[in-house]
Amino acid sequence: MQRLLLSLVLVCASSAWAGPEWVRGKIVEPPLERQVTIQHEAIKSIHMRAMTMPFLVDEKVSLKTFKVGDRVQFSVQVDGEHLKITALKHTR
Repeated sequence: MQRLLLSLVLVCASSAWAGPEWVRGKIVEPPLERQVTIQHEAIKSIHMRAMTMPFLVDEKVSLKTFKVGDRVQFSVQVDGEHLKITALKHTR
């Protein structure tokens, strides 16, 4: 029983140390003021399959340097009934 508890503690701790999940994708529509549509890979942390969808964007994230065709990495959080991008960066 103690080993099981220790294992659970270690699994929870290691996922907390890992930080937010970064997801790869490509911008497929011109970004709007607080929304961007991305064709993205599966988002494992929320059990979402790969798809193309619009995301809300946190007000702390600037979309000024992003355009259609840009390859990106982003992290999201569940915000009520929506997914909100909390970090966004260019990739190659």
